[in-house]
Amino acid sequence: MDETFQNQPLTSESESHEDSMPLWQHLEELRGVLLKSLLIVSLGFCVTYYFSERLIQFLEAPILTVLPTGEKNLYFTGITDKFLVYLKVSFYCSLILSSPFLLKQIWNFVSPALKENERKFAVPFLILGTLAFLVGVAFAYYVVIPSGYRFLIQFGGANEKPLINISEYFSLTLQLLVSMGLFFELPVVAMILAKLGVIHLGILIKYRPQAYLGLAIVSAVLTPTPDAFTLVLVLIPLILLYELSVQLVRMMVV
Repeated sequence: MDETFQNQPLTSESESHEDSMPLWQHLEELRGVLLKSLLIVSLGFCVTYYFSERLIQFLEAPILTVLPTGEKNLYFTGITDKFLVYLKVSFYCSLILSSPFLLKQIWNFVSPALKENERKFAVPFLILGTLAFLVGVAFAYYVVIPSGYRFLIQFGGANEKPLINISEYFSLTLQLLVSMGLFFELPVVAMILAKLGVIHLGILIKYRPQAYLGLAIVSAVLTPTPDAFTLVLVLIPLILLYELSVQLVRMMVV
């Protein structure tokens, strides 16, 4: 009995040490993912900064097209404003450019928790995730931003002239582009979380009304204008994305 009793703490300590190993391994893997992601974004930044002048012109187009004739200019008041805008645009565009590689790092991190037959979704995840993000960015650039900015510029009396600050414009524009790109990832994220057992079909159906309300609030925050048209323009795709997520999770359950 004494010998058995004396051996118990050693066995318990050994098991406790073994149980703690997966946590440290996950932290080490997470550290590797973060470092690789930082390296990828840094390389992408070098590329996008080289083309920053063209990117600036491309991103300026939505506001310049709606500005009055003869006033198609953006202004900066601080001596470093323009330089910081170029850095910010290069960084955000590097995130967009690096999105396939960042998604690959995310998949590498979660794939050990998946079964062998579930790892076959790697290629569809990368392709669908990248396409979803790019579609979201394109939707913001070609639909949300032009309609929203047109409303804001044309709102009010004829004697009120726009004087658009370059820093404010690019901050808002980049926020809309990246936010819409991330929201369009909703179906892809839902599939992954369903495969990991984090969410279930019943949860998505049960809390559908609350999800719609949350999406409406998000749409109100994201849209640059207070008009109902632009709000609905953003809300409808988000609702469709949520319903697509429900159907994809349903297909995976079956």
